[in-house]
Amino acid sequence: MMHVVLPTDFSNNSYNALFYAAHLFKRQKCTFHVVHCCNGEDNAAYNQSMEGLRAIVHRLVLDTGKNTFHEIKTVALKSELVKGIAEYLSQIQPDIMVIGNKGKDEVKDVLFGNNAMQLVREVTQCPILVVPLEIDFKKVKKMAFISNYSQPISAANVKALREMVALTNAQLVPMTIEDGTENKAILDRKEAFLEQFSLSVSNEVILPVFEDKAGTIIEFVNHWSIDMLCMIYYPHHFFLEFIGKGIIKELNEKLTVPFLILPQGLN
Repeated sequence: MMHVVLPTDFSNNSYNALFYAAHLFKRQKCTFHVVHCCNGEDNAAYNQSMEGLRAIVHRLVLDTGKNTFHEIKTVALKSELVKGIAEYLSQIQPDIMVIGNKGKDEVKDVLFGNNAMQLVREVTQCPILVVPLEIDFKKVKKMAFISNYSQPISAANVKALREMVALTNAQLVPMTIEDGTENKAILDRKEAFLEQFSLSVSNEVILPVFEDKAGTIIEFVNHWSIDMLCMIYYPHHFFLEFIGKGIIKELNEKLTVPFLILPQGLN
């Protein structure tokens, strides 16, 4: 039984993330934990939160039909978002968290804005799947994994990625960022990683480091018809380099495929 955590702020994008998850895990036995943080101690806020959660579940069943593989648990937390989600995850054994890339303020919010970026930093128990605003679900046939292999990839992250590849029956497309740091240790690490996907991996795509990193990634995703993009979150390393240069904002505006983030500390 998979445990899928779905934070919601009752925005269109958070519902779309739930809708996407319902299709992605359609044939998997899952408990969906649909969580809203009402950030208040009074019962009125809690009751309003539960009412909103029940409405979301009702809408999902109308839109997708009742799935006997799925159990849906509605959770209202009297807490602010990041603290509440982090504490809730510590109480269960989550397999994945699925979030939308924007919140209620969909004009101003950007991918990994304040709350979502904090979730990425705080959540080390499971991968996070970020779903772009109002994309249509389609079968994941090609999943790109981007890395320069300068850091070790944990066995838990390999396991999580292999499970996603198996679940979707996708072909893994390894994309290497050629940044001039390649050495024997990196080559050995890359070879060991790719060997674990030998039956489902395509030829490696090697890209140089261009000034326009986001444009390079988006061009790669579009040219290779990638259906899901995957990276490992390394604090103060490759992934945060994108954020510091505003690349995430550009990816948010242009990337039209789900984004799977594997936490470095996954164990």
